[in-house]
Amino acid sequence: MVHKTERIVMLTRLMLIVLLIGTFGCSSATYIRAKVTENPLDRVAQQAQEDWTVQRIDANTLELSDAWPIHSIFALGYSASYANLSYNAADSVLDIRYYFQSNQLGLLFIPFSLDAEPGFMGGALKPIMNDQIKDILRWSDASVLSRRAGDKSETFPPKNDVSPGSRN
Repeated sequence: MVHKTERIVMLTRLMLIVLLIGTFGCSSATYIRAKVTENPLDRVAQQAQEDWTVQRIDANTLELSDAWPIHSIFALGYSASYANLSYNAADSVLDIRYYFQSNQLGLLFIPFSLDAEPGFMGGALKPIMNDQIKDILRWSDASVLSRRAGDKSETFPPKNDVSPGSRN
């Protein structure tokens, strides 16, 4: 009996280690820089309020979140999209950080986030994520200057003197 119990404990520990290692590095976001003619945040807030939770931080900063109830139920946790928008009046530029975040029972509620860029991880979610980004850009009447994946913990909004290392 002891021998079988030891194997179960070792298997449980191994599964926990694999789970924790698998969640590290899963903290990505999509960063978009877009040209606008004027501050679009009032317009975006008005359009988004139907489907998103809208929080106006200041005249040039807006935070949006949109819960994904069906994904949350199937994942046994909480999942939502987040979009942080920052308007730079000096350059007439709108910076957007967008990501999907999920806290799931199977991952011990350790949050992980996904960017909307092409790739295997979260592939089934990415078309919906990109539709949300398209809505935000349409509401902003913005034209994309650059778009890239990056770590969610990057400084946002980006500093003007730092090259975004972007791709179109």
